[in-house]
Formats: sequence, structure tokens, C-alpha cells
Amino acid sequence: MLLGALALCPLAALLIGDDAAAPLARGQALVDAERALGIHVEPAIHAWARERDRLLTASSLFYVGVHVPVAGWALVWTWYLRRDRFRLVRDLFLVTQGLLVALYVLVPTAPPRLLPGAGFTDTLSGLWGREMADSAHMLQSPYAAMPSGHVAFALVVGATFARLGDQAWLRVFGWVYPALVVAVTVVTANHLLLDAAGAVVVVACAWWLVSVRAAGSRGA
Repeated sequence: MLLGALALCPLAALLIGDDAAAPLARGQALVDAERALGIHVEPAIHAWARERDRLLTASSLFYVGVHVPVAGWALVWTWYLRRDRFRLVRDLFLVTQGLLVALYVLVPTAPPRLLPGAGFTDTLSGLWGREMADSAHMLQSPYAAMPSGHVAFALVVGATFARLGDQAWLRVFGWVYPALVVAVTVVTANHLLLDAAGAVVVVACAWWLVSVRAAGSRGA
């Protein structure tokens, strides 16, 4: 089911298309909003990471390779050890993904790494090369930055393990993992802090929708 939900991403990429003007304008608007709020720290963090090649490479690999497997682990773990909560966790992932894709299609937004003159580098192309990065954009639109899907899924994973974990280290992981993902998205210039804030709102809405549905099922 998770893979099926993720299959919406290529469809969203087709619907969003390649027109960069509006997504870039929205990305720049988010940068301007952060400056107005006094929280635009991402260029400094990214510049610091660029001086540490191994850290930046490791963060980029983490960003690309950990997102889906850890979400899958949370679902498999819940299925085997907390079957009573599996449906809730599954539905939370599915509704979160549905809301994310809808927002990406309605208001596509460029990530900071693609904003010209904003003080960032294109870490995806730097890691894999331009040709491979362009191929990846067929699976996930480059203009799907707001809200951050990585942070949204990390929040669901974190809540799952923090609340349901049967061992202390697993509960600690549940608390640490979302913060780590936020740090990685900023270091790699894939997301702004406001993208992470948007992910919090999406997961909160998804939780409300899932809770309402569950309450309705119990009432029926």
C-alpha cells in the first residue's frame, strides 16, 4: 500500500510539468518569508556543510536512500508487533501522502537548491550527475518541496515508534529521527524550515482525518 501511494508521485510529476517560473517564484517567496521572520538560516548551514564533503555526501545519500525504507520498516514493525494499531498507522501514511501529492499539484514549489542566487548548490545533480537527476525527476517532480514529504513521513515514523515502541532505544529513535531528517533536508538544500513546518500541518490534518474516520467506524 505504501508503494502504491508513492506511485502517485510520478503522476504528480506529469501533472506539474516542467514550467519552472511559478514554482521558482513560490520558492523565493518562502525564502523572503523566512527572512522577514528572521529564521532564514539555511544558506549558512548549507555553506558550512559544503566545506565538509563527506558530511554533505552522507547527508545526500541519507536523503535519497532512507526515506522509503524507514517508512516501510514502521509499517512492517507495526504489522508484526502492534497489529491492533496497524490500520491507524497505515491510514496515517496513506492520507499524509494523498494530502502531500494534492498540494504538490495545486501549488508546486521549487526547493532551495534550485533557486538561482539564493546561496545554495544543486546537491542532487552534484551527487548523481545532471542526467541521473533529470531521470529522477520523472519519478518525483523537482517542484514538490512544500510541504516536505521527507519530514512528513519522518513525523509519522517518529510518532509510531515513540508511542508504540516496545524498547527504550526504539522510542528514543522515534523522537530523534524526525529532527535528524529536518537537519538533513536543510544541509542538502532540499527544503527550507517552512517546508518542514508545512509537513507538521499536513500530518496534523492527516491525523485528524484518520481519527474522525476511526471514530465514525466505531460509532457505526
